[in-house]
Amino acid sequence: MDLTPYVRWIVFLHVLGAFAFAAGHGVSMVVAFKLRRETDRGRMAALLDVSATSLNLAGIGLLVLLVAGILAGIVLGSFGRAWIWIALVLFIVVGGAMTPFGAIYFNKIRLAIGMRPRNLKPEDPDPVPASDAELAVLLATRRPEALLLIGAGGFLVILYFMYFRPF
Repeated sequence: MDLTPYVRWIVFLHVLGAFAFAAGHGVSMVVAFKLRRETDRGRMAALLDVSATSLNLAGIGLLVLLVAGILAGIVLGSFGRAWIWIALVLFIVVGGAMTPFGAIYFNKIRLAIGMRPRNLKPEDPDPVPASDAELAVLLATRRPEALLLIGAGGFLVILYFMYFRPF
């Protein structure tokens, strides 16, 4: 089936997926920085819930981004060019680095405020909240900056490959 007449719509969906993916992660990044200035544990829990919910949007965006991007690459014959493979590998590497890096950080904060992270089994006991001093040390890390650097840097490099298609 020739999808060439629909390629603009396919690329549109790819870009729409990228926006949803970036928006969901953007909310989570704002939460990572906002947590540092928050002292009320109830508000911290609410912020962490907002972050987790926003990552649902990012997940939907990821699915649309990948399916439409791969389809666009096939229709446009881009898989014979190096730029698309480099962009895909970079996307996987950045995702592979950010996912555990961010999840571990947010789960440590959840545990420190006495909140159950998703990965706890129902039979596991509720976490014991950390002291304010321990929580302050956890929040003082540079993990949000590292996440921003990895995510935004990777995004910009991938955007460069997508837009300029250098090779």
